[in-house]
Amino acid sequence: MRHFLFCLVPLIAASLASAQDEHADSVLAKYNGLRPTERQLAMYRLDWVDSLNDAQQKAAREGRPIVLIIIHAKYGDIRSGHC
Repeated sequence: MRHFLFCLVPLIAASLASAQDEHADSVLAKYNGLRPTERQLAMYRLDWVDSLNDAQQKAAREGRPIVLIIIHAKYGDIRSGHC
């Protein structure tokens, strides 16, 4: 009987691991379906600077344009998502 149990335990463990892999795969598939695309996340990879003067210097140095965002809210902070 003991030998039978020792043979059964690896089989049970293998079937549980397979079920966990299938569950993990389904969770990852849902995550990948909901995750924003690289294009949708592009705004969060912009090089933000704290002042227009810093932006002008950086733009001149790198030959890149400036996008100016003005926030009128009292506690607005575009970098943290609070506008």
